[in-house]
Amino acid sequence: MGAIAKLILFMCFTICVFIAGYLVGNHHYSFSPTTLSDASTESKQLHSVNTSLEQSPAANTNKITADNIPISVVSDAIKETNELNTAEDSPQLISGNNDVLSLFDELIFYTQSNGDYSLFGKKIDEIRQVLINDSAELASLLEHFEQIPIDSQANYMLVSILMGLPQELSQTAIIQISEKTLNNNSNSNKADFLELIARTGIKSTNITNAIKDIAIYSENNEETLRALDMLMPYEMSVVESEQVKERLSIAIADSETDNQAYYFSQLLRFSSAREREQIASREFDKDEPNYAIQSNILDALQSGVMDRSPKLKESLLNIANADNHPLQTQSIYTLLYRFDLSQTEYQNLVKGKDLDLNRF
Repeated sequence: MGAIAKLILFMCFTICVFIAGYLVGNHHYSFSPTTLSDASTESKQLHSVNTSLEQSPAANTNKITADNIPISVVSDAIKETNELNTAEDSPQLISGNNDVLSLFDELIFYTQSNGDYSLFGKKIDEIRQVLINDSAELASLLEHFEQIPIDSQANYMLVSILMGLPQELSQTAIIQISEKTLNNNSNSNKADFLELIARTGIKSTNITNAIKDIAIYSENNEETLRALDMLMPYEMSVVESEQVKERLSIAIADSETDNQAYYFSQLLRFSSAREREQIASREFDKDEPNYAIQSNILDALQSGVMDRSPKLKESLLNIANADNHPLQTQSIYTLLYRFDLSQTEYQNLVKGKDLDLNRF
């Protein structure tokens, strides 16, 4: 073969190789490579799309096959299918939004619409973890607390979440929201503050002082009583105790009979032993006795809250010998149980009475 023939043959071969390479490259660019599993998934989805198209009336007129379906249609179908599978295989415990207020709102909605308590606990744990890791999120949630009614489910839930934090963090947070609650301008700020303290049991010097101020200065008797329930006599100074006793004496005089006995029990609690005996004696000497308060005194004597005295013994003997007195039986039992009696006094108390002496 001559040189010219060889040159022509070589050029033909080169052109063929170039054309083949161009066609292969163009096909590769149009259809991106897939993994083996992706190819299988796409094949199934193409088959599904092709089948549905073949079954439609349009498909019978214009035959559509996998070879001439637009790539964008196939891609969208695959994307939608994958998103559905992901949603079904991965149930949402909490949204991907780590904003603690959003998580808290989701939790409240979840408690109202779902009874799965295992997931409920996971939601609470996730919120607590956010609060532990991010002080700004904790501050945001504490600020949000002011907008939640004290008697709402959301309020109870938020307090529960805060109480479950590490002790130092929890106490600081509860004290902060308690002080903010007390200092807001609502008409119920004192009542809400007392409710929050009763619910959590958190105390600090500032909180104790606030409770004492409510007990002494509040014009609302219910607030006064609730505050006193949270205080112990040893927490009060002499001056504060005197103020409390004056406040209670006013409440007893101004209250209905049903409430007077409870105010009186608080008055005894914050009084000294000598003062209790004087207060009780005055009650027994009144021309118009308050039987509820007198019964309260007898209970205090039986329980040992109030000390015995000759003056009180004389008052109780007078009641025990009065057949029509509504507290006769209670007075007799108190005398038998707490006081030293002579044989004559004892016989006079039990004679002709239907008493359960085995209790002593």
